[in-house]
Amino acid sequence: MAFWLSVLCIGMTPTASAQPSEGSAVEFLALDGSGEGQATVDGREEGRGQGQAGGQAQAQDRARTQGQGQGQHEREQDELGHLVVRVLDADSSEPLVGSTVRLQGQDRGGISDQDGVVRLNDLRVRTHSLVVERFGYMEAYREVEIREGETAELEVALVPSPIHLSGVVVTGTGRERGPGEVYRPTTTLSGIELQRNLASSVPATLEAVPGFSAEFNGPAAARPSIRGMGGDRVLVLEDGQRTGDLYATASDHGVMVEPLSASRIEVVRGPAGLLYGANALGGVVNVIRNEIPRTRPATLEGMAGTHLESVRDGVGLGGVVAAPVGPFALRLEGTARRAGDTRTPEGPLEQTDVTALSASAGASWIRDWGFVGVSGRVYDSTYGVPGEFDGVLIPGGHPGGVDIEALRQSLRFRAAYLEPFWGFFDSAEVDAGLTSYLHDEIEGLIGGQRVMGARFDQTTRQAGLIVRHDHALHDHEGPTLRAEGAYGIHLEDRELLTGGVSPGSRSAKEWAVALYAFEDFQVDAFRLQAGARWDRRDITPFRTDSLRVRTQQRRITKPVTPRDFNTLSGSLAVLWELRSDWTLGVNLARSHRPPAIQELYSDGPHLADFSFDIGSPDLEAERGTGVDLFLRARRPDLNMEISAFHNRVDGYIYYLQTGETVLVSREGTPDRDTPVFEARGDDAVFFGAEGRVQWEAFPRVVVDVTASYTRAERRMEGDPLPFIPPLNGRAEIRWEGEPFFASLGGTFAAAQNRVPRPVTIGDLTENPQQPTSGYGLLNAGLGWRTALGGRTHTVTLQARNLADRSYRDHLSRVKEVAPQPGRNLSLSYRLHF
Repeated sequence: MAFWLSVLCIGMTPTASAQPSEGSAVEFLALDGSGEGQATVDGREEGRGQGQAGGQAQAQDRARTQGQGQGQHEREQDELGHLVVRVLDADSSEPLVGSTVRLQGQDRGGISDQDGVVRLNDLRVRTHSLVVERFGYMEAYREVEIREGETAELEVALVPSPIHLSGVVVTGTGRERGPGEVYRPTTTLSGIELQRNLASSVPATLEAVPGFSAEFNGPAAARPSIRGMGGDRVLVLEDGQRTGDLYATASDHGVMVEPLSASRIEVVRGPAGLLYGANALGGVVNVIRNEIPRTRPATLEGMAGTHLESVRDGVGLGGVVAAPVGPFALRLEGTARRAGDTRTPEGPLEQTDVTALSASAGASWIRDWGFVGVSGRVYDSTYGVPGEFDGVLIPGGHPGGVDIEALRQSLRFRAAYLEPFWGFFDSAEVDAGLTSYLHDEIEGLIGGQRVMGARFDQTTRQAGLIVRHDHALHDHEGPTLRAEGAYGIHLEDRELLTGGVSPGSRSAKEWAVALYAFEDFQVDAFRLQAGARWDRRDITPFRTDSLRVRTQQRRITKPVTPRDFNTLSGSLAVLWELRSDWTLGVNLARSHRPPAIQELYSDGPHLADFSFDIGSPDLEAERGTGVDLFLRARRPDLNMEISAFHNRVDGYIYYLQTGETVLVSREGTPDRDTPVFEARGDDAVFFGAEGRVQWEAFPRVVVDVTASYTRAERRMEGDPLPFIPPLNGRAEIRWEGEPFFASLGGTFAAAQNRVPRPVTIGDLTENPQQPTSGYGLLNAGLGWRTALGGRTHTVTLQARNLADRSYRDHLSRVKEVAPQPGRNLSLSYRLHF
């Protein structure tokens, strides 16, 4: 595809409004693309935006100014009004300093002064939705009507709450949503909760999320799995755009994203691909850091942090700085991470070290009507994939392991027009990205020369446009149906070049275009969302000669042709507000996932993945029909989301261990038998349940319980699918004091005995996957948070597997010979200024 793709884009995050107004009495709150903000007043860093859109709160929670605003939504842009918000403690009625007040979907906001007051000037004449929150309090949602030339006054009383509540959600929603308005089971990690769970990789950081698991092939070579679906079915995004790396293609390919500098991470479970792509059957992980500033900070601000791990002698350092320069906003970020081999209770797991360096720079031109910005990022990583443990070769592994060198370079452009236009739309946003990813797998040295086992050189261009509309922009008489929606187009062009001694897959190029639409409606206590997406995807291999593989048991020949896929996906979701703090939801989705390049055209050994892979060029697209039923509660003393799901997937694509082997010869190492895995599509069914409950059992004492269960099998034979996590979860008791907080609890997993049945070919019988025993681990934590010298400091100490127990994880690719990591003391520190 031509480079023109990189001047269009799809906006993956909600709209934001322009720079702070002149003469504001408080410092302007700089927010990231998620709507999450960090601000400092007298050294206090205050919470995250957790807004619900207008109409979600009950009538008693809404505050409106006097008078009728009919007809004012279409007035000229110079017709403005003002807003004064006063924030109080609901118990004492004392003003709350450092509270965050934010206009949803606009990135306009401020923090309260000594009198608990925030002033926002020059607001458009219309009804605005606000979220007000502060650390240690239940967030509040209000609506306020701004009238021309007048100043609206609003008083908000916040209820104390020690429970960590998830903030606003932008992933898969089409626009910014409050946690009670999201149509799919969703988890958000931010603030102290993100710092408590922080690990050396994104998958490890998210292990406590309900329904989430990590396929382990060493600490750096881990990739996400949601509800038993991994690989290409889980999208990992950075600020709403695909990362452009190769984590989805094989278990030895890590996620090339650093979690240390993230401001929040969102996980959407279940089919969430209408906005991002048809292949998000499992879910979406979105790492949000606001690389392209959407607002201009009032002064220099930023974050510095470090993360230490004892189990790997790991050290991570990072920092972010944002500053105003005239009409521009600048953002700089840098991180560095170094870790050695992993210690286990049975000895070191060699060849699991990692070194990673990351840097980015972004700048935006901020105007009243929106912004235009660009950013660039470089991520350079070297890590090891183990081949043996304690002298025992991992089945299919490479003796001595494999070194992987990865370099990801990306450029991004984003622009947004955030004023109403054409009398119908309230914003338009374009987003474009260009990513180059180079991945080398070094199998060793012969005669002082590196042996290049595999090389993957991928270039990805993605672009699109999204426009949003809001029913509130129109004049109506009498009762009306609240409606809002989004429409978009997405373009993507990817070229994958493979090389080396054993790349395992052929080179190919892929081109895709998609159109999608969302419409949201609200009637009384019900919210309804309907969405549809059309995808066209063309995959063309650079070689079209047949796949020819000779195993030790048979000869395999498969004709190769280019493939194209046209798919139509859709979803229908309903939320029912049972009462102001309880919500019942159901989501129906029909999704499609075309096969990936490697699933079509693999034809060789991939030794870092412990396999010999054979693709199937005639695979059809997966077709999934899923339903989610979930119940949410959001109260000062209770935060809960429990969900059950059922997903039928026709033509589910996975690699089946056939029982065959291929004799692999490499100079300098003994010949060895490598197991054969063949891509195939079988009808499958996934069902299960998951949830998290946080309950304040006693003042400042919170009981936190998470559990997940997934059952997956081929429908015809009832044979279990491989790499499905067992029943698992964690439970802990937390003390949420100030400035100290602490926790004590454990992680558990039941035995997984549901594994694929043995396969037989000729006289040879192989077990594709062995059962795994259950385990329980003891965890503990301690933290301190305070303001010193005009800056906020947060320190957390976490202990995982405190008893240093030896255990195996069912999703580990090395579990047959090596246990999981042992006792790990993790110390993290963050400074906000």
